[in-house]
Amino acid sequence: MHEEEATRWSKGFIMMIGILWVSLLGAGFTLLEREEFTPVADTQPLASFPVHSAIPLAQDKPTLVLFMHPYCPCSRASLHELDQLLAETPNKLSVNLVFTIPKGMPPGWEQEDLWKSATKMSGVRIMRDQEGVEAQQFGVKGSGHALLYDPSGKLLFSGGITPSRGHEGDNPGRSAIVSFVLHGHALVTHTPVFGCSLL
Repeated sequence: MHEEEATRWSKGFIMMIGILWVSLLGAGFTLLEREEFTPVADTQPLASFPVHSAIPLAQDKPTLVLFMHPYCPCSRASLHELDQLLAETPNKLSVNLVFTIPKGMPPGWEQEDLWKSATKMSGVRIMRDQEGVEAQQFGVKGSGHALLYDPSGKLLFSGGITPSRGHEGDNPGRSAIVSFVLHGHALVTHTPVFGCSLL
């Protein structure tokens, strides 16, 4: 009799552990999915190109400014999307890739994987943003935030160019920029930014 009770108790314990394990696994996946689709807090970038910015505004074509944190793992997808965007708009866009460097970082701190990958891209001007001065001027807070301006300095588009955090593929942000560059208009002017905080 005692042996039957022990066996029953053992089976019940194993089942309880199994249910607990599945519940924890489900909760973990839910948190990961929530993180993947949670954008950076929305910001209101300037409606016109900042007068005192060190970033050049092209006079003959639209200007794209893409902000990145050098160590944001999500931004590798933004870099790949930028590459795709350039392939779709050859020589029709002035591109500035701005790496934000927080205060107190040593010289060369930013020159890791993302920086090295960016230097291999043709037609892209790479800039350092010491202590986030440019990011503050433009009013952006998240890595992967892209801003598109026309030659007069008017803001055409603001947002991310990835479908979710760290993922590549067709997305409204990239499509909107391509549409503005090739056709002068787009259905979307703002998309969420999926990336790390710049500072």
